[in-house]
Amino acid sequence: MPKTLTEVTRDAAELTGPEQLKLARILLELSQEHSEPTEECQEAWDVEIQRRLADLRSGAIKGVPLNQVKKKIESRFSS
Repeated sequence: MPKTLTEVTRDAAELTGPEQLKLARILLELSQEHSEPTEECQEAWDVEIQRRLADLRSGAIKGVPLNQVKKKIESRFSS
């Protein structure tokens, strides 16, 4: 019999931080395989991406280096 969501969640909570992060990536990839964004959703993202690029290029906001972002995310999931 398959495990319930509660059981799977309990098991996932026992994983190390890096293992939880890897599981999250796997689940995200699985969920994306079965869904395509609507045209309206894609258009909204295109507008948002253009707005963010304009903010970066104008200096209104500063970017964060990828390695810093990864370290921050991984520190949240580490034990």
